[in-house]
Amino acid sequence: MTETQSQLMQRLAANTRVGYSFDQEFYCSDAVFKADMDTIISRKWLLAGHISRIPNKGDYFLFRVGAEQIIVIRENDDSVRAFFNVCRHRGSTICQADSGNAPRLVCPYHAWTFGLDGKLLSARLMPEDFDKAENSLFACHIRLFHGLIFINMSEDEPVDFDATFGDMGPILDYHGFDTARIAHAGSYPTTANWKLVVENFFECYHCVPSHPEFCSMHAAESIVAVGAGPSSGPADAIASFTPKLQAWEASAAAAGRPIGNIDDAPDSSHLRLMMQRMNKDGWSSETQDGSAPAPLMGKRTKADGGRMHLSFSPFSQIVADDHFAILFQFTPRSALETDVEMIWIVDGRAGEDEVDIPKMTWGYHATTTQDKVITENNQTGIMSTRYRPGRYSDQEGSVIKFQKWYLNQFGLERAE
Repeated sequence: MTETQSQLMQRLAANTRVGYSFDQEFYCSDAVFKADMDTIISRKWLLAGHISRIPNKGDYFLFRVGAEQIIVIRENDDSVRAFFNVCRHRGSTICQADSGNAPRLVCPYHAWTFGLDGKLLSARLMPEDFDKAENSLFACHIRLFHGLIFINMSEDEPVDFDATFGDMGPILDYHGFDTARIAHAGSYPTTANWKLVVENFFECYHCVPSHPEFCSMHAAESIVAVGAGPSSGPADAIASFTPKLQAWEASAAAAGRPIGNIDDAPDSSHLRLMMQRMNKDGWSSETQDGSAPAPLMGKRTKADGGRMHLSFSPFSQIVADDHFAILFQFTPRSALETDVEMIWIVDGRAGEDEVDIPKMTWGYHATTTQDKVITENNQTGIMSTRYRPGRYSDQEGSVIKFQKWYLNQFGLERAE
């Protein structure tokens, strides 16, 4: 008898324990990846990009998730649309280039032509009873939020965007994302399951042995206590770090920064996170020498020496300091493939000659290149017949929370 998707996930959940990594199938199985797509990935608001990528009418880019391709296109000054890249005739993709400009969306196969609103404008030699109004492109849910473009592939009404993310508005406004611009983009495709990519990002236990550049930019005590978020480290390290953090928060608030943390529970819809903290002493920015690579971002009138890690979901992250921000996109493509993209953002008023791109990208380019190798090696080892779930350290609390959240999406729990 063929195992149903529900039976598969129930069996796997029953074989897991809190404090241990997942069973092999979670990271390798095509059937589990399909369950992930059906139950989690297609139902979440995913960060697709920044509005500055499509400034003009007809500008578009493709956002790929699993086997899906989503056309994100500017309809006009007031509207950005998203459509599945599937012609309503016989299913050909309409846009083949990763990005471009299209006054109309024309299928290259049989020349069916769609407007930027997705409506079918022309289809040659169709029968008299053919109804163009019933053959618009399939729309994808889309929201613009402080210059950030989010899509949701749910066939039903998705979770309410404003209710889910509205409380993040003040800090995004302060950073000036709405009027920012893209300075640089990097792609780090990773031959590993998306859960391994996320778990690696959600812990800093590996930072000291694996990331010399990252560690050079951060105080050792902050890496241990809150290196991957407000509850990622040991309790005693967090308690020791908290008074210093509170002192910086008071200073940053006086300078105008909205202060506050977000640390969603495993039963939340998106497992959001926001952690703000001070940079290493003497460091004004996360660069090799601590100096600023670009002008101040957003509404700042002076630097407060802080940095922010904001997580909209396990798939969509932001790391930002006073002078630049990085959008992290962890996009599942298959059971063993994840697109890892980074987009460096600077203030929209910053001139080209005011932004030192090599300085700005030095730390996180190195770190993410290392993470690609680390995670691919992790995936290779998990494929072995000798892999067994391993015990987590006291510095991997956020990974445990992520795994509880993951199972909660299926209505499941793991053994205590």
